This record gives sequence, structure tokens and C-alpha cells, in this order.
Amino acid sequence: MNRTDMIRSLASEPFDLLVVGGGITGAGVAREAALRGLKVALVDAGDFASATSSRSTKLIHGGLRYLKNFEFRLVRESVVERQHLLFMAPHLVKATSFLFPVYAGDPDPLWMLRIGLTFYDWFAGRTNPIPHRMLGPATLREREPLLRPDGLKGGALYADCRTDDGRLTLEVIQSAATHGAAVANYARLTAFLKDGRGQIVGATVADQLTGDTFTVRAARVVAAAGPWADAVRRLDDPGAQPILRLTKGVHLVVPHSRLPIQHAVVMRGRDGRMMFAVPSGPCTYIGTTDTDHRGDPAAYSITRADVDYVVDAARRLFPEAGLSEADIIAGWAGFRPLLKPQNEVNPSATSRDYKLFHSPSGLVTVGGGKLTAFRAMASRIVDDVFPATRNPAHLAASTAPLPGAASRLPDEALRRRLAAETGAPQDLVDRLADRYGAALTQVAAEARAVAAEDPELRWRLAQARHAVKAEMAVHLVDVVRRRTDLLLFTPHNGRPYLNALADEMGALLGWSEAQKQAEIAATLREIDAMFAWKREGGA
Repeated sequence: MNRTDMIRSLASEPFDLLVVGGGITGAGVAREAALRGLKVALVDAGDFASATSSRSTKLIHGGLRYLKNFEFRLVRESVVERQHLLFMAPHLVKATSFLFPVYAGDPDPLWMLRIGLTFYDWFAGRTNPIPHRMLGPATLREREPLLRPDGLKGGALYADCRTDDGRLTLEVIQSAATHGAAVANYARLTAFLKDGRGQIVGATVADQLTGDTFTVRAARVVAAAGPWADAVRRLDDPGAQPILRLTKGVHLVVPHSRLPIQHAVVMRGRDGRMMFAVPSGPCTYIGTTDTDHRGDPAAYSITRADVDYVVDAARRLFPEAGLSEADIIAGWAGFRPLLKPQNEVNPSATSRDYKLFHSPSGLVTVGGGKLTAFRAMASRIVDDVFPATRNPAHLAASTAPLPGAASRLPDEALRRRLAAETGAPQDLVDRLADRYGAALTQVAAEARAVAAEDPELRWRLAQARHAVKAEMAVHLVDVVRRRTDLLLFTPHNGRPYLNALADEMGALLGWSEAQKQAEIAATLREIDAMFAWKREGGA
């Protein structure tokens, strides 16, 4: 994952496939194609997973509510892929108990929930980690005492999984690189190259760090650009019709002490929409919204209306917690690149499935898609673009462990030893072990090389060093937002560590003092943007 070498390869070698987009879909396609022996290139205008793929609900799930839309194939595929991911990335994908409370007047009565969960378990087969159980009101409140008792009819306990979506995407890209793919972040597609017949034979790419422009030659191009799919299509054909419907999802983070739930819990908005409250280490996050977005796909914003909607749902489900906007320590907004429906429907009813769009120039564009099913989706996309590579035997390689699980995972003894050696809290080392898996030993080696009295700062600097050396982080915000949990899952959003992290990264990347200050300022703006809603209406 040396960016300089990758850029050199992109500019000088011919490729079978150029993938535009470094989110989970593009990462999956690049990995699948590389596993089949194709010569693969991947570019992203920003950082890997900097858009939708690090801004989801961070769940690997079948999509229980999709059963109401009769999307049985999508649910079955997602449940099967969930089981694959438990094997491929056990450090990142964790089986989690979900509680689904049902109240009087809810749109999904108990009988409907029972039928849906029966299908859910059936799709998962024998590998289902926790078959569902229907529970009465008293048992539900024994498990989660903060649940509102009024109108509680009962509910269910079932299994799905949680993950770190950005880290999962990064490991898929690392796996693609391991199998020969040339990958680069901050490399923006600016134009397509076409031959005399109007067929795409490559692209012009601008290096966002140096300002240099270079050409990538490729026999085929797949645009997996998420919310930017329509923009990429217009580069090929200015008259291309839109294929996407963007909807915004907002999540809010509070300290776990303010919402101390032990299970992930299904919530509902006042409009009946399903949402989640999910415990995550020292925090709990709640969401998500689902509202149409028209305009710039990079215009991420959390509005006061978003905050009111999500906090209201949490207050009504957990009234004794007494949550308020003052408890919010972080949040994120992202855009779902959904397929544009033929008829206007509620955003939540819009399909989460995907479709391939073939342009006369040979460009193949992916619209839609779902984090959980990325591997199966990528396999079918490569089947479509390179039919000669289809082979059922590829399934074993495609479902092989990702880099963090390619060797022995850190056991409890190693975690305890590292905590004692560095003086760090055990829960911090445990969270790092879940983040890095087998690569924790590499991060620990960096921690031994760092001189810092504060044990947590020592590990944070080690993370920054590892991010630069092994994960292609080139900006401070790459580390604070995506390579670590500092921005989203700490009460201080990483502020106390910014100067030290910038010093460490600057020493490795050759930053001047002015560059360091610019990196710190950019990260502070990112933090400040999470709380812009507080300034609405003079608040």
C-alpha cells in the first residue's frame, strides 16, 4: 500500500479493468477481479471509504424490513453473505443480539414479526448464530430495563451483526492490493479516453496531492462511484439520464453511560420508520433518518430537524434515560445511492438492490447496492464484465479471510500482555484488537517505537504511524475519522491529540509547519461541521 509506487503503476501499465470508486462496492469488484487473475486498477477522488461506506449504520444484516417489500432474494443473499463475513473478518464483523420491541399501534404486529424472523432464520440455515425467540413484555424489560413499558405488547430477540464499515472497506482494498491490484486514493477521474469507435479505453486521472495528471489505460471501466454515479456517467455522456435517488441518513452518538443498553434495539420514528440504537464500546449510536437529498453528494450535513427526529425516537423508546441534544458527542451523515424508482415512493420503501447500467461506450455503472452483500454483488459484476472468468471454484478464494484475519487473531493473553506492557486501559487494547485483528502486532510494534508518557496517546500515535505506512493515510483527517475511532467514538473527538498526531504524520510524510497547521485546521473544521446544527436558528 505504498501510494507513490501505486501511482507509478497506474500511470505506466495497461490494465484489464479500471474501477472508479474506493467504497465497498468498488473495493469488492477490484478484489474479486484481482482474485481471478485480472490486472486491476482502482482510483478514488477522496480517501478510501470516505463517503457512504464509512457513513452507514455499521451493520451487517439481512434487512429484516425488506421482507415487507417482498425482496426475498435480497434478504436471502444478505443473510448468506452475513455468514460469509463472520468467517472472512471475525475481528470486524461481530454477531450481535438485537431486540425488536413491539408496541400497540406499531406497523408490524407480533404475528408479522414472528413470520419475518422465521424466514430470516430459514435463510441463514444452520449457521445462524442466534435463532430468534419471541419474548413477552416482562422479559423484554428484564433484558433492557430502559424500554418504555406503556403499550409494550412483546417482541423478539434475533441475531444480526455490527461492523466498522470504513475499516471493512479498507481491508477489502488491502486484499485487492495483496492480489496485485494498483489502488490510489485522492486520484480523481477527470475524463475518459476513447478510441476511434467511441469505446472507452482508459481515463485521465488527477493526483489530488501533487496536481499531476496521468493516464490509466484499461480495456474495461466499471464506475462504482456511489452517490457520484450520475456524475461519472455524464463525463462519458453529458446527456445521460439520472439513475440514482440519494437519501440522507443521519446517526448521532451519545456516551454509553447516557444510554446503557446491552443489545442493539430497534427504534421507531414518529412516522413508524425503523431505526436502531446500537451499543459500541464506550458509546451508543442512534439513527438513522431517511430523507431525499438533491444537490451535491459531498454536502454532508446534520440539521436540527435530523437531530430532533432521532432524539425524539430515542426519548420515546427510552424515556427514563432522559436523553437530550446536550448528550450528543458526535454524529455522521451519509447518502444512500439508491436506484431511482419509476414511481415516487417513500424513501424507506425504495429498493436497496443494485443494477448495472451498460453505456454504448462500454462504461459499466453500478447503481444501488448494500454493504452486507458487497462480495456477492462484486462476483456477479465481474461475471458480467468478464464472463470468461466465471468459475464456481472462485468462491473459496472470494470468501477467504481478509488481511486482519489471515493469521491468528489476538487472544486474551496477548491483549492483557499489551495492556500491561504499555500501561493502557484494557478496554482500549480490546477495541484495537477488534479493529486490527492479526495486524495488532504491527501496531504494537509502532507503539514500542513511540515515546509518549500518556498510554492512550502512545497507541494513538502508533495508529497514525501504521495508517501512513500500511493504510495509505495522507491527511490528518484520514486518521482521525477513518483509520481510528477518535472523531466519532470519543467524547473529545480527538481534539487533545491533533497536534501530536500531526507531528507524527508530518515526520513521516515530510510536512512543513504550515502544512501541519493546515491539516489540523482542516480536521477541526470536520469536527465543527458535526455540530453545525447547534447554530441553526441562533441556537
